[in-house]
Amino acid sequence: MRAISILGLILIAVGITSLAYFEDPVRLMFRDFQAHKTNLVPPILGALALIGGVALLFARQRKS
Repeated sequence: MRAISILGLILIAVGITSLAYFEDPVRLMFRDFQAHKTNLVPPILGALALIGGVALLFARQRKS
């Protein structure tokens, strides 16, 4: 695997985990505050990482 493919897979993984762990602020208001978990990457950056990773994989595939 080339570095571009690895970077694309890493970006896809970061994007998916960011979107999977995103919690709605309204749900957080009604949840117990001791069990509050924070999201390190905002969902818009997670979506951009996902799109960028897919674009890198398609760009790599197109060149081959």
